[in-house]
Amino acid sequence: MKVLPIDCSLIDFQDKFFLVGNKDNLSAIYHSILEIGVLNPPILRKIDDKYQVVTGWKRLLSCQQIDHTEVLCKVYEYSELSDNDCLKIVFIDNKERISDLELSELILLYRKIQPADDKDIINNILPFLEIPPTRKHLDKYLSLASLDETIKNAFYKDKITIEQCQMLSELTPSNQVPVLESLLLKYNLNNNESKQVIGDISEIALREKCSVNKVIDSIESDFNQNNYKNSGKNELRKYARIRRFPELSNVQQKFDKLLKQLSLPDNINIIHHPYFETNELELRIKIKNSEGLSEIIEKLQENNKKGDIDKLLAVVIKNE
Repeated sequence: MKVLPIDCSLIDFQDKFFLVGNKDNLSAIYHSILEIGVLNPPILRKIDDKYQVVTGWKRLLSCQQIDHTEVLCKVYEYSELSDNDCLKIVFIDNKERISDLELSELILLYRKIQPADDKDIINNILPFLEIPPTRKHLDKYLSLASLDETIKNAFYKDKITIEQCQMLSELTPSNQVPVLESLLLKYNLNNNESKQVIGDISEIALREKCSVNKVIDSIESDFNQNNYKNSGKNELRKYARIRRFPELSNVQQKFDKLLKQLSLPDNINIIHHPYFETNELELRIKIKNSEGLSEIIEKLQENNKKGDIDKLLAVVIKNE
């Protein structure tokens, strides 16, 4: 191995064999190199009269954008590094910041370089990559690796999380991109919201023997029929849950009817869990003075004596 200034025109940027992940976002490293230069030389492997990039793609691409004609690199002769050695270098060089998605791509690269059975990968490759050597973990990473490029690019552009990638990988391939585009990106769902909505819509699609897109379209149609001007993720979650569990709609109507009969002033609000999953009610009040508080307490005591509060609780407890 030698450390040499390498002419950028001799670097084969078309050879992306060892490229894992997405290298489009160069902003941070570009400005760093512009200010202080390349501190950690990229690693190249010489093949004939060209240089293959092993690791350091973002550094090299940034130098190219800055119009550097030469870059100081660590250079190995082809005979010095096997393909397996190169994979190990890719992992070690990116170890502190490598994502699960990039790890999954490394596992696929290993399979491509050296065809091996799953047992060999579990026993030899996963431990090196600091992944627990189990069948479950291998399946997880192979599922991530098989995701459509549209999903991978969304992750690399920080539009979705690795947890959401994992959720998508557990769906049938035909449903993965539609769920990404029609749910995760459109409604900007967080991890917990994604888990709930994906579960509900997938179950509906399975039960009704239709595509997830058709389910989503019909739910959004419910928004329009109910004149929601700003149909957001809360409405999406509500209608998906009601579609999955139709009895919730009847329970909600019964609760709303009883609540209306209480004739509570606007500064008192009684709230249940959105999906009646707990046996509790939440009381929210707004007051400007102690007299207002006294009036609220008096009104609630009146409703309680008539048994109206018990009727509301009965609805919640029955469906908990």
